[in-house]
Order: sequence, then structure tokens, then C-alpha cells
Amino acid sequence: MRILIALAFCLTMQLVVAQEYKVVSNNSKVSVTGTSSLHDWECVVNTFEGNMSATVENNEIKQIENFNFQFKVKSLDSGKSSMNKNTYEALKEDKYPTITYKGSSVVINGGTATFTGTMTIAGTAKKFTSKAKINYSNGKITLSGSEEFKLTDFNIEPPTAVFGTIKTGDVVAIHYNIQLNK
Repeated sequence: MRILIALAFCLTMQLVVAQEYKVVSNNSKVSVTGTSSLHDWECVVNTFEGNMSATVENNEIKQIENFNFQFKVKSLDSGKSSMNKNTYEALKEDKYPTITYKGSSVVINGGTATFTGTMTIAGTAKKFTSKAKINYSNGKITLSGSEEFKLTDFNIEPPTAVFGTIKTGDVVAIHYNIQLNK
């Protein structure tokens, strides 16, 4: 009888242990939007990677212990080769080919979570906080939200084109709808 109780206890404990979840790229979308003196623009991130450890109990996310998301600068695509080139130059892709977001804390409040971590863009690391809708269903975690920030906060000069007559706005927003599976 003691063995059955011990076995039942161990099985119950396994249900509440943090498990690793990885980004499912083909079911996720990440993009960056902004303005310019000519028109609004969007760059879609074609390849996005990441993972996080989450504790799920009774089909509810109880805790997220860490997270790490990243993408290559060259995976940003505006659909216009000249804009892509200016974007890669502004983000110093030749020296800093990856944009990363590494977590330090997550506060979960019902269907939302506030992620705080360090975003590193073009070699500059800054504290970055983003509030996301968070959902757990059928063994999958979905995070969705958006957050604005200034390029100059990351020591990035907003790109220009046509001899400076077209100027990109300093404020951009990152939008995400990320699915993670075990």
C-alpha cells in the first residue's frame, strides 16, 4: 500500500514540474512595424526561435521560470530589398547578427503575463518589459501582444533613404503571436 501511495505522489509531482516548451515557427508570427515620412511599414520575421520553462497545473500556467527568444536580423523582411538593406545596416547586422530577448522574471495574472528581461539589439542590451495574453490549451502555450520602443534607446539611428528625404520614425513596435509546444 505504501508503494502505491508513493507512486501516486510521484506521478502527481511530475504534473507540476516545469517543462521545456519550444517555439513552433510555422505557427508563430513576429513582426516589427513603424512609420516613415513616406508611409507606415512592416517587417515580418521569417525565422523565429525560442524556449521557456513553464509549470502547468490543472491546465493552467502557474509559473514561467525562464524564457529566451531570438531571431537573425536578416530574417526581417519588408518585401522591399532596398528597405531590407537599410534595416540590416541600421541594426549593424554585420557585427550583431542576432536580436535576443532573455528573461529575468514573469508575473502571471490570470490570462496575462508580464515578461521582464533583457533585449539586445545592435549590441546594446536594455531592460525590456512586455505584457502578453497567455493561453494554455491542448499542451500548447500561446503568447500574444505588442510593445513599442525607441530605436535610439538601443543606440540605433533611425534609417533614412533617398539622401535623407525619407526618414524612419524613432518609435517602432514588435508584435507577436507565438506558439510553444513541449
